[in-house]
Amino acid sequence: MSIFALVLVVAILGSGSTAVAANPLLCFSGTTDGGFNGTCTLIAGGAVLNTFDGDTNPNNNYAGVFFATSSLSGKPLSAVSASFTYAASAGTTASGGSPRLSIPIDTNADGVTDNYAFIDTLGCNDGSANTGTLSLSDSTCTVAYGGGGSWVSWAAFAAANPTWKVSNSLPFVIADQPGMWTITNVQLGQGEAAGVATKKDECKKGGWADLTRANGTSFKNQGDCIQYVNTGK
Repeated sequence: MSIFALVLVVAILGSGSTAVAANPLLCFSGTTDGGFNGTCTLIAGGAVLNTFDGDTNPNNNYAGVFFATSSLSGKPLSAVSASFTYAASAGTTASGGSPRLSIPIDTNADGVTDNYAFIDTLGCNDGSANTGTLSLSDSTCTVAYGGGGSWVSWAAFAAANPTWKVSNSLPFVIADQPGMWTITNVQLGQGEAAGVATKKDECKKGGWADLTRANGTSFKNQGDCIQYVNTGK
């Protein structure tokens, strides 16, 4: 786990219980946490992560987003879904595992974070590392575990570790190499109470009409809702 992840654990450590109605996307950054560079600016439906700081050290900046509560805590890995949509600004290319999902892992069912699972855009082999959607349901996205080892997909990671769960800490999206990224459609278990579609069954029997995408846009019909759950689009 990087120094930035360690800093973040201190900054946002807390319960990942089921989301409540007011559960907006939140920012963190090296600038606001102190001691590092990087900024996060909230926009409609997401955030802009800016880790360009003008110096020659690529490892002294970070920025990211999270939700104050998450329904993923305590779930077995096989039941976990998470995703985000990303777009690099001019002059930015994915590098050094950035941007990525960071999922806190509990290996012994005590709720405490033993390490993190990391999934970055460079590790997905079905599109551009600079523009697209990263999803745990993508079978081409490699998972690296901070405690050692890597797996070809989240499904493979879950199958290899059937007793592991998401811990009580919070999952997050982070960029910690120089660049500027627009991050939208963030799905980190903020859940039904936030009004965002996260499960196909929620879209059925007219449920789609009461749900939205993470950016607040509505669905045209049930199929549109299910497509969003499956693809993040």
